[in-house]
Amino acid sequence: MIELSRVSAPTAIQDLGRYGYQKFGIPVSGVMDEVSARLANYLVGNPGDAPIIEFVLRGPGVRFHSSAVFAVAGDVEVELNGIPIEPWQSHWAKRGDVLEVGTLRRGVYGYIAFAGGILCEKILGSCSTYPRAKLGKPLTQGDRLKLGYALLTGKEGKRLPEQLIPRYSNKSEIRVILGPQLEHFTEKGVETFLSSAYKITPNSDRMGYRLEGPEIEHSERGADIITDAIPLGAVQVPANGKPIIMLADRQTTGGYAKIGVVARVDVPKVAQTRAGGELRFKAVSVEEAQELLRRRERTLKAVEMFLKEKARAYSIKIGEEDFLAFVEKEE
Repeated sequence: MIELSRVSAPTAIQDLGRYGYQKFGIPVSGVMDEVSARLANYLVGNPGDAPIIEFVLRGPGVRFHSSAVFAVAGDVEVELNGIPIEPWQSHWAKRGDVLEVGTLRRGVYGYIAFAGGILCEKILGSCSTYPRAKLGKPLTQGDRLKLGYALLTGKEGKRLPEQLIPRYSNKSEIRVILGPQLEHFTEKGVETFLSSAYKITPNSDRMGYRLEGPEIEHSERGADIITDAIPLGAVQVPANGKPIIMLADRQTTGGYAKIGVVARVDVPKVAQTRAGGELRFKAVSVEEAQELLRRRERTLKAVEMFLKEKARAYSIKIGEEDFLAFVEKEE
């Protein structure tokens, strides 16, 4: 069991989401940055969809009531019993130890994974927290969380090579697939979208990031459509011409025209951009977006395989060159 000794920013249990229920109006939810969350889980020997702690900007304090192996994902200072330790690496904690996670230097969302995952009541097949519908609740100081059973021996000390650690910026190029309602925009409107810089406003959250920048011009068809499905990364443009990128807690349907959909591989880049950060958009084809996603999934699968099998067969201290060579080969 672990206890949250300090919670000073929004913090919740998340997994990869609640799938199969959008037809009933229930959002997917789940982690905002699936790459960082999955890598943190792989570092402690979990499957990528194991329940994990997600924090916003500043991490919590955690007191261990039993031995555990954990990993912190994010560009952040981490201390165990007052001694600095590295993020993106698995560590052993014993009963009575205290973990302190500081403020992210870059990015918005950080993650803490524990070997065996966090035991929690699944609602509609997921532990993801979605406060708007009271599916789970945000974590608060004093909350105690049970961890799943895991054989801890040999799971500590695993780390990612620098080249495989996600690096996020407050100024990014985001690849998008144009459509599906391009007829609701003029050629000038599409050109404005693809040639302008847009800043994320403070009025943004897990549901969607609102952007400030040049207005996108609608055609005579206007901004409204017959309500249809909203995929992850959909870029809606309401009548004011200001785009909104729909993210993890997005509603399942909406009635604003969509000028594009962010390629899935770039959704974490969007999610990890802070308010005031700048996004520019580049059009890619469906085929390009699919290939980018396939390449990312091959990389993540190779990382999971190496951490689970190769490190066990050889040594946790195996060199970065071997790790990178294995991942490149599997890609």
